[in-house]
Amino acid sequence: MSLLDNQQAESATQGSVDRLVSYLQRNWNVYALIAPAILFLLAVVAYPILETLRLSLYSAPRTTTVEAYVGLQNFREIFADPFFYQLLWQTARWVVLAVVMKTLLGLLIAVHLNHDIKGRKFFRTTFLIPWGIPYAISAVIFRWIEQPQYGYLNAILLKLGLIEQQIGILGDPSIAWLGAVAADIWIGTPFMAIIFLAGLQSIPEDLYEAAAVDGAYRWEQFRHITIPQLKPVILIATLLSTIWTFVGFDVIWTMTRGGPLDSTATLVIWIYKTGFENGNLGMAAAFSAIGFVILLLFAMLYIRVYTRGGGDSL
Repeated sequence: MSLLDNQQAESATQGSVDRLVSYLQRNWNVYALIAPAILFLLAVVAYPILETLRLSLYSAPRTTTVEAYVGLQNFREIFADPFFYQLLWQTARWVVLAVVMKTLLGLLIAVHLNHDIKGRKFFRTTFLIPWGIPYAISAVIFRWIEQPQYGYLNAILLKLGLIEQQIGILGDPSIAWLGAVAADIWIGTPFMAIIFLAGLQSIPEDLYEAAAVDGAYRWEQFRHITIPQLKPVILIATLLSTIWTFVGFDVIWTMTRGGPLDSTATLVIWIYKTGFENGNLGMAAAFSAIGFVILLLFAMLYIRVYTRGGGDSL
């Protein structure tokens, strides 16, 4: 490279630096305003993630501060354990059923509340109560409801003749997860309903009036107007609900502690048991890292597929 070429490259680099400095000087107040938020996110989000990824490469018993570097050994042990795949299946069924039901029920309630019905304000306020109650308290309520001897659920089923004897839902490994997921659905549905209701109220009434003039029935209006217009709202609501349900701990731990026979344990429950009950923080960090990757890949894939399906307005 000639001397002239070096001088031109240096001049171009210096020009870029000068432009960057000039831009920062003109917009310093903007960065000053967002700096506290960025520092907060780095402290409570970025640092714990990086620390968890680092800890997953170590053997770190809770009873000592000594950490031994083991590389990928924790991950190899996890993937070689057949229970890990059972854990993934239990987590997947918990998340899928809970999110699907919360979405469908939330949409149904939102559509109903969007109409000019009597007592609409009262019902809107009432539906927020389950969302406002702490998760652990709601879980305790459902544990009492599903109690075999004096729970309301068994009493109602016996009265209706649907069962011949009392059943212990939370004590049966085959159906205990359904008892826990029912509580999670009851808690999370109001959030979905309010989000969908806000989305419904943003849809112009002119679209429905034009469709009615063209002879479209209510189902056709719902299918061709409501759902397409709600797509961005549905995307955000279901994505948030999926993440919150995946990392949900309070409901399952309060109702079953992951039992009976670990049949209701999800990945988050097992992380807690591994790290705090068994004292293996390195292995717990490895489980956490796997859960983080699963959620990250799911979010990326879900948004990609959804936007390809017509949600480009996002």
